Order: sequence, then C-alpha cells, then structure tokens
Amino acid sequence: MISDSQKKGLRELLLNDNNLTVLLQLAKCATKNVCKTEDPEEALRLITTHIPDIYVLLSKRAITKELLFTYLSNRRADAATDFSKADLIAKVIQYWKQEHQSSIELSGDQTSSSLHNQSEEDYPIHKIARKFGEWFFERFNADALSLVDLWADATLHLTIRASDGINELECTTAAEVLSALTSAKQQFDFYFNPNLTHAGIQGRMDSYGQFLVIRFGTLHSRDSCVGILNVPSGYCGTPWLTTTGNPKK
Repeated sequence: MISDSQKKGLRELLLNDNNLTVLLQLAKCATKNVCKTEDPEEALRLITTHIPDIYVLLSKRAITKELLFTYLSNRRADAATDFSKADLIAKVIQYWKQEHQSSIELSGDQTSSSLHNQSEEDYPIHKIARKFGEWFFERFNADALSLVDLWADATLHLTIRASDGINELECTTAAEVLSALTSAKQQFDFYFNPNLTHAGIQGRMDSYGQFLVIRFGTLHSRDSCVGILNVPSGYCGTPWLTTTGNPKK
C-alpha cells in the first residue's frame, strides 16, 4: 500500500494549480472513467485507492519526466540532467522518505538522519527484482516452471556454444520458450546459481512503467562451473537467458 509519507508527497506533487489537470486525469484513468470527479481531494483518494503501488502510479504516462524533474528542482533535491524517468521516480520516492517519514512513521529514538543512510539496494524496484530472481530460478532449478509463469507473448533467443559447434533457437510463444528452457536444462544437467545480492540482481523501469530485471550468476553442470550467467529478463518479467561457457566440459 502507498504509505502516509508517500501520500503526503503526492499531495505536494499534484495538489497545485500547475498539476491539477494531471491529478484529475489520473483519477479518471484509475477508475476507467467511471468516476469523473472535479474535487482534487477526492481525486487523490481515488488514485491512491485504485493504484496502490507508488511505482506504478508515478510511472503513469500523465506524470511526465518534466513534471518530476521540476518538482525535485523546486525543492533543491538532487536531480541531475543525465536521467531516465525511472531514475526520477526513485529520487522522488527517496526524497519523500527522507522529508516525511520521520514525522509520520518513525517513533522512539529513530531520527531522520537514519533515512539518509538507506542504500540503493533498498529501493523497492531492486527488492522486487531480487524476489523475482529468487522465485524464478528456484522454480526453474526444481523443474517446476510452467506456462502460467510466463507471459503469453514470451520470446526467447537461445544460443548454445559447445565444442562441436553452435546451436541457435528462436522461440516466439510461451510454450516454445518453456520447452526450449526445459530441454536445454535437462540435456546438459544445468543448475542456475543466480547472485541474489544487489551487485548481482537489479531492477530497471522504462518511461512506460515496463519492468526489466538484470541478473548475474554462475552456471553449473553436476559439480562443475561451466560458465557465467548474464540474465536480463525481458520487460514485465519474461525470461531471456544468456549464458557463456562450454556446457560439455
């Protein structure tokens, strides 16, 4: 759920003359044009109720990079010119956490200074990526991956380089992707060992809110390491595996 500190930040971001149109547009979009309120307070309530994920909300097309950049600049927050919308979203959420959470969510001896120590690996987008990576490879290694785990439009380009040559395979349906991944794993007795630290798995988001997971690790066959694992999962979590090494070693 969107936290109280994030709701306070959304109020600052959208409840003003410059962005009121954006707020009302988001409310219509969130309710699929069922509720066409002109009341800003009601509009804010609607979007936080029907879009309970702050990343999804801020990734909506109505909230532009320019809007986020202007908001950060007006508050003297860090907003370098070399950025993507995903970068700005992360900076805005971090700014809200630093500015608002201490007065709303913290208690006891905790102080706002501790918020500034939050490292990049604690960003929600990276936590989601680590959880997805753990879930995907646990199922894959256990031969439990099924069609329902893949998007219907999943695609795969699989290249296997071995001592006897190179084999390439293109898959354009979820069924083909699942069959290719399962067959390669069983043929070479592969075990995928992802690096689940922040250095080995991270999340990215494009300007349309599509989610990309980038993962690294090692590839094993029986008791031997046969290559490295470089795994950029396609948008929205569709698996796309790239490995290097000789599977017949």
